[in-house]
Amino acid sequence: MNYTQEHRTYQHLVAVGDTHGRNKALAYHLMPEVPEGDAIAVLHVGDFGVGFKSFIGEYDDLHHLNLELTKNNIHLYVIRGNHDNPMYFNGDALETRNCKDFTNIEFIADHTLLSLNINGVIKFIYCYGGAISVDRVNREPTKSYWWNEIVTELTQEELDEIPSKLDIVLTHTRPLGVFPIGKDEIEGWLSRDRCLQHDLDVEALRINKVFDAINKKNECYTHYYGHFHTSNTEFIEGRKHQCLAVNEVIEIR
Repeated sequence: MNYTQEHRTYQHLVAVGDTHGRNKALAYHLMPEVPEGDAIAVLHVGDFGVGFKSFIGEYDDLHHLNLELTKNNIHLYVIRGNHDNPMYFNGDALETRNCKDFTNIEFIADHTLLSLNINGVIKFIYCYGGAISVDRVNREPTKSYWWNEIVTELTQEELDEIPSKLDIVLTHTRPLGVFPIGKDEIEGWLSRDRCLQHDLDVEALRINKVFDAINKKNECYTHYYGHFHTSNTEFIEGRKHQCLAVNEVIEIR
């Protein structure tokens, strides 16, 4: 398991839904009423939209976003969505292309435990990105679609690493039994992509194993996810599952 421990203290913890590349305004509309000087940690549920441009274009956008985030005392933690190039999350781009210049933007690898200090209280956040693009037949591989976009398959040893006492689970998609349940909205894509149903079944098997491992050790946590572009909150066996709509911003209390 990857571990990311942030040593700074934040006054606010925020979650934000899919932004699909429209990130330059993030620093302006995140918590506009917080007292001046307060530090904000932002959990992004994926589909940040990184990787659709050339590296130079992405670097320029991230550079300007980082300047605004730094000025507003905001630190952004981003997990991988299906509309994100996985290269930015596996360390390659960060290490070989000098993206570590971005002090206030962190791309979080799959299967990472993130610990944040929120007003003196440590919050433990399990991060597990990825999802399948149901519209992939309309996309160009390595340009607007990545073959390894699906959630990562974890070994039994990795599943056993998932700790207890989690406060938050952050994913892009969701396990079976969590909203949305039906597939009516993707029937058209299923008819055009003969492998889609199989791949969605594989994805469900993988993410269900992860949540089974989480649930065995954690009776209570809050799960934030995106992908489905709809705001929805439900409680299942005492655990809160909250789907964030596009650009939706909530403060976690």
